[in-house]
Amino acid sequence: MKNVRPIVIKIGETVVHPEALGRVLAEVGASETASSKFLGTHGTDGQTLIEFAGRICYESYEPGLNPNVTRIREDPADYFRNIVSRGDGSILEHSAVSFAICHVSRITTHELVRHRVGTAVSQESLRYVRPPEIRFWIPDELNPEQRKAMEKAVAAAEKAYRELEAQVPWEKMTMDQKKRLTSAIRRILPDGLATNLIWTANHRTLRWVIEMRTDPSAEVEIRMVFNQIAEICIRDYPYLYGDFVATDLPDGTKSYRPKLRSKV
Repeated sequence: MKNVRPIVIKIGETVVHPEALGRVLAEVGASETASSKFLGTHGTDGQTLIEFAGRICYESYEPGLNPNVTRIREDPADYFRNIVSRGDGSILEHSAVSFAICHVSRITTHELVRHRVGTAVSQESLRYVRPPEIRFWIPDELNPEQRKAMEKAVAAAEKAYRELEAQVPWEKMTMDQKKRLTSAIRRILPDGLATNLIWTANHRTLRWVIEMRTDPSAEVEIRMVFNQIAEICIRDYPYLYGDFVATDLPDGTKSYRPKLRSKV
């Protein structure tokens, strides 16, 4: 058994193409001054796409473009504060972030897949993958004797798995046959077996899931995962997550709650 801990790595995100945004601004009638100012003061990440999408609803790229709009919020921080506080969560769905979540148990992934709206999941398949080693996270709250008992139980399960595995003539089998046997013998592996997955979510969903899954009542392992996701989002998307406040919890994790709540 190899002891592991959950690790989260951001591997992808929505980006915009500035030249395409410029074409859109020209098509809707924005002045060259307004277009140059917007493109010159915004980056290419998902925050820009969200703001751009929100502004098209009112054509609020500059005062007067829409005769009903005589002034606009030019500071993106002010713009996002207003959007989130008003509950205009739909425009947050335009942008998504992809994470590699490594060394988490199937206990955590069973909970994670309950968040279906606005997400995509691709998880390591134990129908196809025979684990060369058993990776396992032992909860920190266990005392030394309890840890030893859990290690013993995992070792027994792994021993039984290896004995079954050794009885199968893998080299003589087709992939379909291997899949069927791999699926059959995995059933004795513990639910705490570590797995890897790619998880993608839009920012509306992320704000909600971070709050829910870092709550003090959440399972500690999934809180460890979303502590890392929260830190990444606060660092990389300050306009979208700058209102989140962290509270230290007794087990060393944190609870993140937004000051502003969008409607979900």
